[in-house]
Amino acid sequence: MSDRPWWITVLQWTLWALAMVLVMRWLGKARFRKRSDHDARRLAHPASTLIIGLVCFGFFAGIAIVSNVIPNKTTTWWTTAVFVGFALMSVPMISDYFLARHEVTDEGLKYRTMFGASRYVRWADLQHVHYAPVMKWFRLQTNTGVVARVSVMLMGLPEFARLLLEHAPAGAIAPETLPVLQATADGYPPSLWA
Repeated sequence: MSDRPWWITVLQWTLWALAMVLVMRWLGKARFRKRSDHDARRLAHPASTLIIGLVCFGFFAGIAIVSNVIPNKTTTWWTTAVFVGFALMSVPMISDYFLARHEVTDEGLKYRTMFGASRYVRWADLQHVHYAPVMKWFRLQTNTGVVARVSVMLMGLPEFARLLLEHAPAGAIAPETLPVLQATADGYPPSLWA
């Protein structure tokens, strides 16, 4: 059992929860940054995505380095591997900021994946549109099986939702997704937290 008073543990977890709420609020608000008319149909990550990715990478990579440079009893190969693993988990967030590109038109969605592949989805070819609340993305599937995922972290979601609602074939949008898209088109995209 720990010699710390119980209130220290409560304070520690309360501060952690408060920090998480503040970071998620900051990330959520970054999606609403004012953009030029030229960028209205481009979906892009806000700078907060890059900042969080870089901070996480630097923090965990730094811990891995420090734990191996400063001698201590807790450093083992697997603790180093865990810290390096956490650092590497932030790399997709950083690369997605730079590589992923989405642009909506009246005809469809042109996008580039995190790995650099360019694709195009025509609204008329959509077979199924679903919002995945756990993953926080819209999943668009065409009648040929091509799947595109649009994160709710992106700026420009209202224009995406408006064009999707306007041009998607009847019945392609899942009934439970329709109110989410309508709210997004009105400027109220899904929460990042709930």
